[in-house]
Amino acid sequence: MRLTTRLLILMFLSVMVPLVGMSLFLKQEISESILVEKRDKLFGLARQLDSALEGTFDDILSSEGALGADRATKIAVLNSRLRAVTDFVASGNVGVGVGYYGRELDAVLTYGPSGQFQYTVGQSIFAGHKGYEVMDSGKPMVQTGTLVRGDILNCMWPVIRDGTTIGYIWSNETLDMIGGQLEPIIRRVYLIQVLIFFLIYLSLTITMKGLLDKITSIKKGIEVLFHMPSYHIPQVSGELSGIVTTINDLVDTTNLVKCYNKNILEGVMNGVLAISCSGTVTRANKAFFELFPEFDAGLIDSGYRSIFGPTMTAFIDRCLEGREDPPSTDPSGTELDLDGKIIEAHGNAMFDETGSRLGAVFVFRDITVMRRYEREIEEKERAALLGEMALAVVHEIKNPMTSVKGFTQLLSRPGVGEEKRKQYIGLINDELNRVNRLLNEMLVYGGRSRLEPRTCDVAALVRDAVKRNDWSSYGTSPVVKADSADDYRAEVDAFKVGQVLDNVLKNACEAVAAKGCGRVVAQIYETEDAVFVRIVDSGVGIGSEVLPRIGNPLFSTKQAGTGFGLAISRKIVEAHGGSLSIDSVEGIYTKVVFFFPRKGMLKGVEL
Repeated sequence: MRLTTRLLILMFLSVMVPLVGMSLFLKQEISESILVEKRDKLFGLARQLDSALEGTFDDILSSEGALGADRATKIAVLNSRLRAVTDFVASGNVGVGVGYYGRELDAVLTYGPSGQFQYTVGQSIFAGHKGYEVMDSGKPMVQTGTLVRGDILNCMWPVIRDGTTIGYIWSNETLDMIGGQLEPIIRRVYLIQVLIFFLIYLSLTITMKGLLDKITSIKKGIEVLFHMPSYHIPQVSGELSGIVTTINDLVDTTNLVKCYNKNILEGVMNGVLAISCSGTVTRANKAFFELFPEFDAGLIDSGYRSIFGPTMTAFIDRCLEGREDPPSTDPSGTELDLDGKIIEAHGNAMFDETGSRLGAVFVFRDITVMRRYEREIEEKERAALLGEMALAVVHEIKNPMTSVKGFTQLLSRPGVGEEKRKQYIGLINDELNRVNRLLNEMLVYGGRSRLEPRTCDVAALVRDAVKRNDWSSYGTSPVVKADSADDYRAEVDAFKVGQVLDNVLKNACEAVAAKGCGRVVAQIYETEDAVFVRIVDSGVGIGSEVLPRIGNPLFSTKQAGTGFGLAISRKIVEAHGGSLSIDSVEGIYTKVVFFFPRKGMLKGVEL
């Protein structure tokens, strides 16, 4: 579709839409005004009839000696007295129907003009009729809908005598008559708007023809710029000449900026790669080709999926789809293992000045040597930590072994009774079990074992942990909360994750039991890349002075604790590529949060 045609359609719509809106608004306002006027008129007639009724219906019956008559006789007497009044009012207002309704007799007393509606006298209004609501509330009311006369606007006025509502008066008019008065007015409004529209359309067409010709000329020049970036658009006359001058100046400035950017990129030590939203490689610097010598300049203007391997392609996919954190929130970047070479990769979206996304820029750095040095340092730190732990374990073992030695000496004494002997042997067994448990936990923490991951439902693992443990001794049972519509699958070692859940859930229940009341809630939630588990208890909590030490081996707030439980749990979570954090307020709550990435963990990874 040509630009001129599109602009004319746009101007057409910009005029037509407001005119249609104005027509609807005027129609609504005029209709509302007429209806308000009709309601005021009809309520005025109803008030006239109220004034014409002197006293009550019983007063009329009393004056006629019919106060003790039957219902039909009373209705006939009241109709005979009031019919002349309603016929008189109806005769002066063509199309209007008026009448009285008696509450005690629950009947129409008169309906004028009586020549048309006398047959309704003595009838009761149907259930749900607004007349009952008028008599109950004592307030005027308007009802629109299908009644005796068809579709009408019915205004009802309560007849109140000495504070008691004895009936109501109605005054109505058919909606057809109201519409007949409204239609000529609306027709004239529409006609005026059509004339205004054609006048505006004609003036716009004539005024914009010359302007659109110049815009078309500039448009063709801009199309040439896509193929010839240094092209200058020919000048046009009039106000648009400033636009042409600005575009040509922008072309010169853009070419200069390109030269600057090229020199800057070539001076960067890290590899830089730019990819558009469509997946086309648009720029790569010298350092990139040095880092990846298998590529050459031929990758420019090519699709990245046909060039890079699956690891690099998956990383670029995440960045282009907006699922990769920018360097500002993830300074360590993403590590890619590319044929034995560890590359630190950062991806960040590129936007223009208006905020529109242009693509993404990637920065790559070879950190293979650095990671090798870090692993060596970690091994040394691990050995030092195990040495410190060994000293701590010696201290922890000394007390139980002293007790064992003492009880052994007691057993060697002559004359030790059978009951005492059993007691001493039991105490020796408890102390040796304590030593054995401590050594086993130390071996688990300091030793190595392989993860055997498979795709598991983490929410199901949490529920299994709750079911397989006996919580009766704690006075509370964990509650699991997970949305059945969410996907909680992740690649994890189910057995080791079960160890983490058993340990954290038991800690939470012990905290509640120590307080004497409270609850434990395990909530599972997920993001696109990970599954999270949040376990919260309202138990005794942890003091702020010891909270930083929680999770360290051989530190525990429990009298019989070793501190290895949370330490091993944290190690298992981190081996999966996740993390475990603890937050607590003493006497109020403790919250443990850990997560497992959905993918990325290799089978056989060592703890």
